[in-house]
Amino acid sequence: MSSPTIKTSNYTLRPFIKEDALLWQNWDIDSEIQAHMPEPKNEVQDIANQYEYIKECEEDEEGYYWTIEAVDDVTRKNSIDNKHTVTAIGTVSLFEINSHHRNAQLGILIGDKSYWGKGVATEVIRDLVTYAFTELRISYIGAEVEEGNIPMKRVFEKVGFEQDGFFKGQRVKDGKRVSVVHYGVLR
Repeated sequence: MSSPTIKTSNYTLRPFIKEDALLWQNWDIDSEIQAHMPEPKNEVQDIANQYEYIKECEEDEEGYYWTIEAVDDVTRKNSIDNKHTVTAIGTVSLFEINSHHRNAQLGILIGDKSYWGKGVATEVIRDLVTYAFTELRISYIGAEVEEGNIPMKRVFEKVGFEQDGFFKGQRVKDGKRVSVVHYGVLR
């Protein structure tokens, strides 16, 4: 599905573009960024594979995929062209959308570590949930968080999600079983 552009107070969610793939290559191999991702440790992807992923997201009939952009220092403008500097800082998605049951799953990654702990995920998730409930008529949104990802668990709870599942040892990380907490929010 074609992802619409969504503006929050401080960020813009826009569809993926080809240039995003270059950032993903860095984020995919950063151990801190990947620490709580569902995949095993990543290796650098061939850029052609990243471009193919963008195409797959555009064609996915059960999902919306966005890059999170921040306007750096909104009070300061670029002296050359009088425009703000825009930075891609992460990704967010609504996927596995089921129109019959009116539910979806949500995933988010803040890849630019300088934005960690600054409320980005809270604002983006809060506004995306509102959008999904009002514009897409979604009634339930779920999300998975690894048990050790305390900051993300707090974000989901802060924006109204409740723990509705616990999956002991669901994933393997560094040869060890890791439990996953499932959160959900009902309109």
